[in-house]
Amino acid sequence: MPSSKPHHGKSRDAFLISHHASNGFHIDSAIFGSDIHINPTVYPDITSACPPGTTYDYLIVTTKAFPSATPVPSPSPAAASLAPAISPTTTLVLIQNGILIEQEYKTAYPSNTLLSCVVYLPTTQIAPAVIEMGELELLEIGAYPAPASAEDQGRAEAFAALVRKGRATAVVFEDIQVQRWKKLVLNCGWNPVCALSRSRDVAVLDACDEAEGYVRAVMMEVAAVARRVGYGSFDEGMVEEVLGRAKARMGTRGIEPSMLADVRGGRSMEVEAILGGVVRMGKELGVEVTRLEGLYVLCRALDQRIQEDHA
Repeated sequence: MPSSKPHHGKSRDAFLISHHASNGFHIDSAIFGSDIHINPTVYPDITSACPPGTTYDYLIVTTKAFPSATPVPSPSPAAASLAPAISPTTTLVLIQNGILIEQEYKTAYPSNTLLSCVVYLPTTQIAPAVIEMGELELLEIGAYPAPASAEDQGRAEAFAALVRKGRATAVVFEDIQVQRWKKLVLNCGWNPVCALSRSRDVAVLDACDEAEGYVRAVMMEVAAVARRVGYGSFDEGMVEEVLGRAKARMGTRGIEPSMLADVRGGRSMEVEAILGGVVRMGKELGVEVTRLEGLYVLCRALDQRIQEDHA
């Protein structure tokens, strides 16, 4: 008898698409106000959103990043799935975590402008299409690869202006990879630790005297890889600045990193995007990444269990 689990997953997806299309999204934001309701057009897939004659100025990818741990044929499935919406003038925008995520898209669409973005936007989905947003919103934007042509840099500035028009904060950088590595220091220090411990960042720090030193050491391993790649500003002072944000939240509920939210929600985690790439790069460059490798192994095992339990 065939398993009913895949059917259950498809039924859940169909329910969510129908729910979002009918009810829209409800947002409670510490910045923009409470009980915000938006009702965008929702399509079940990309092809449905691209009837003949349709062109898009921007195609924005905000899904979780799940790069493969091993080489895949080009174009990758993720990049190939976007083809119906890509025209010669479409700017492709990646708003995703991790490092080494851009090349599969640039390889698939070499003639299109590719913008790589780092986002700071603490949000939690507390029910289907019901979102709570914290007190931070920042989008960092850069053309890929750097240095960019004048045309690509201009498109980065145009996209930033569009974001600012919506009262959000957007900053353009000549080399977005510096910002990606800074976000990676933060993500590697907190995401796996919080996911494995089922704890928010301040709860980890409050757990024992050794917690702060451990998280700092994890962040320093990421900084060491970044320095070896060529970003000399990734020193102990920068790590202390990143760690200090969580320390300043002591006495509050703290932040629920995305990996912790995924574990609690039974969803796949961004293990490769956040941990896998930096672990492999560190080992290739001869940088000590023992703590990162341990977190990677444990998170890979946990992620596989989540996928098995929710298949």
